[in-house]
Amino acid sequence: MSRPFFAKVNQAVTNDLRNRLDWIGIPFANMGSSSHALRLLDYACGTGLMSRVFGPYVTETRGIDVSPNMVASYNARARAAGLSASTIEAVVGDLFDTRNPSPTGAEWEGFDLATASFAFHHFEDVVHAARCLKDRLRPGGVLMINDFLEGGDLKADEKGEPIEGTEGTWAVHHHGHEHGKKEHSTHQYQPAQVEDEPGWDRAKMAASVVVPSFTIEGVKKFFTEAGLVDVDVVIMDKRVYMEFAGQKLWRTILFARGRRPVDARSEL
Repeated sequence: MSRPFFAKVNQAVTNDLRNRLDWIGIPFANMGSSSHALRLLDYACGTGLMSRVFGPYVTETRGIDVSPNMVASYNARARAAGLSASTIEAVVGDLFDTRNPSPTGAEWEGFDLATASFAFHHFEDVVHAARCLKDRLRPGGVLMINDFLEGGDLKADEKGEPIEGTEGTWAVHHHGHEHGKKEHSTHQYQPAQVEDEPGWDRAKMAASVVVPSFTIEGVKKFFTEAGLVDVDVVIMDKRVYMEFAGQKLWRTILFARGRRPVDARSEL
């Protein structure tokens, strides 16, 4: 079933982030400030929203997702757009598995920018997740995520119109533990991309939610605990309409940025 709101959410995120390139804080390519190669790691890439957002401003993109269907769709899109595998390619992998993180090797280190879009609410241990992504950055590289703001929901009526005065946190929480209190496990997150694509299992995605939203201070805290510096969290000016776990909501999206210290050593 087609859900037109997916495209609207993706476009809103794209527009907002492209207006915040200076805030992200790296010398993006094709903007007059950098001529060197610039590498993007798109983690939990889904079909590639972050890769499309930043594609015009980087020279190489590598995606990772646990879902083979998502990876296949990601690569098919790239090839259909005439982009070579040397420019953009995704693989099946899980960087958070403490026993066997994958993929490994020099190609998967030293990124200028790492992103995770609508993914951190699926991760069992957000500090571990942020630390793993930080360690894939070059010193001075940036991790940027987007997710949902706690208390930023607004209920919608049957026609999808916002109901004033219903602000709160209305997304369903399927797990019985408090954010940040459970030890890391090898929990396999489901595809978190805000897309309506083959291989995107709506029921499984909803069931895999660990925490449906984050506070600004909470994100700053787990970024800092992961060893990131120059941390900042901002929110989109306007809510976006979504149908989430059977509910019609207007949700608030946050963006968080943190930098790997320039003098940091890899913990891999």
